[in-house]
Amino acid sequence: MLELSKYKTQIKYGLYAVLSLFVIYGMIYIFTPKPQMPVDFKATIDSLTKANAALQAKQLAIDSTIDVYENEVEIVNGMIGSITEKTTIIREYYHEQSNTAGKYTPTQVDSFFKSRYKY
Repeated sequence: MLELSKYKTQIKYGLYAVLSLFVIYGMIYIFTPKPQMPVDFKATIDSLTKANAALQAKQLAIDSTIDVYENEVEIVNGMIGSITEKTTIIREYYHEQSNTAGKYTPTQVDSFFKSRYKY
């Protein structure tokens, strides 16, 4: 029975020690000054945040404009490709015509120029 009361007192002192550690930690936590940002730094950060948001909005507008121009460039590139193909076909046709024109008779030359220049 003596040993049981001895353990109870040791447990009681252990709980007092743990409780006192929590109280000391709480007091240190409460009374320790928290680092605070100066007001002028906070104002500077807020103004920079607003300026950054404005720049992001402008960047989105510029990106949409660039997308429009890229679409127009693609359309023009398609037109150029089409014109290049047509020019190649016309060039080949008239190259063949010029090669065969050397073998034309005078009446064929007249009919060629008549059909070509519509006179």
